[in-house]
Amino acid sequence: MLRVVRRTAVTLLLSGLLMAAGLLVATPASACSCVGQTTQEFFDRADAVFAARLVSREEPPGPIISSADPALHVFAVDTVFKGTAHEEQAVLSPVSGATCGLELEGEGPFVVFASRSTDLGGEPFATLADDQYAAFLCGGTAPLTPALEAELTALSPRPAPSEEPPVPGAAGPADAGWAPPGPAITAAVALGLVVGTGALVHRRRRLAAGRPR
Repeated sequence: MLRVVRRTAVTLLLSGLLMAAGLLVATPASACSCVGQTTQEFFDRADAVFAARLVSREEPPGPIISSADPALHVFAVDTVFKGTAHEEQAVLSPVSGATCGLELEGEGPFVVFASRSTDLGGEPFATLADDQYAAFLCGGTAPLTPALEAELTALSPRPAPSEEPPVPGAAGPADAGWAPPGPAITAAVALGLVVGTGALVHRRRRLAAGRPR
């Protein structure tokens, strides 16, 4: 009888441990449930949006304690559609896609929707430096396609007319140089030439008349 009780207790204990392990494995996977959003919505929510190639990805040193531990992604930025970004921009993301970490294959190019917020389900997963961003699996970051690039270009804010840079080759206020004279100035110059020529001819005639023959 005692053996039966022991076997039952051991079986229940093992079942409980397996269920607990299953919950630990399933919880992170179910924690990141992406809801379909439009490019406009991703763009509006992001603090910075840029096209870039993935240079490196580094997992946190030492043993990984949680799937929310931050992995460091370094991107070589080609085009900035919103906000600001360095030529080589650091982006933190949870180390596992189960906790909404980025899952990128190859070097890209990718479009990165980056945020200054590290809020992951109500609790921050890491602390960002001043020049870092965070990005998540459900935040819109994806391979860059021509259609997506055209859409982002259309969404990018345009500078006001007064803020547009000068057109190459066009003269600005400091470069304003010679301009052709107007009709009135041309007529005045022509009249002056005629009068001056007449006066010179008249003077020569008077001098010729006063000479002895």
